[in-house]
Amino acid sequence: MIYIYNAGPLFSEGEVYQRKAEGKILKDILMDSGKEYTIINPIELPFDHSSVLNSAEIFKVDYSHISKANVFFFELASNDTGTMVELGNAIEKYMNGKEIKIYPIFADIRVSRNDVAGVECPIGFNSYVVGALTYNKLPIYYSFKEALEQFKKDFDL
Repeated sequence: MIYIYNAGPLFSEGEVYQRKAEGKILKDILMDSGKEYTIINPIELPFDHSSVLNSAEIFKVDYSHISKANVFFFELASNDTGTMVELGNAIEKYMNGKEIKIYPIFADIRVSRNDVAGVECPIGFNSYVVGALTYNKLPIYYSFKEALEQFKKDFDL
């Protein structure tokens, strides 16, 4: 079973739109694949938004899905702290030998405009985060589309 956790910031209108669009793209690809799948998009989880959300409950629900997931998409360019914690959870699974796929994405147009290209460019990506990816030889993608193409190859979609 393909169990996808799609992580990224989701606080602005644009971020919410992007996460929902990514979820729809993933669903459209998998729907007719004949493969069993679950897609978890935290922005679409059924929390009671009529009252203040309890942080412990958010963590509990998100972590339960992270624990089950075997495919992760992470939008990391915004340096969203929650996404970084989720990435740490996934890397820990990976380093403990779990068979998972991690698609880290740094979708920031400034990356290609600097003399030093990629995540090593001087626009403020955290070296520990980048090091966790490069140390574990995890490919880094510069758009959701690029990560999606690799996902499709990895799962014969």
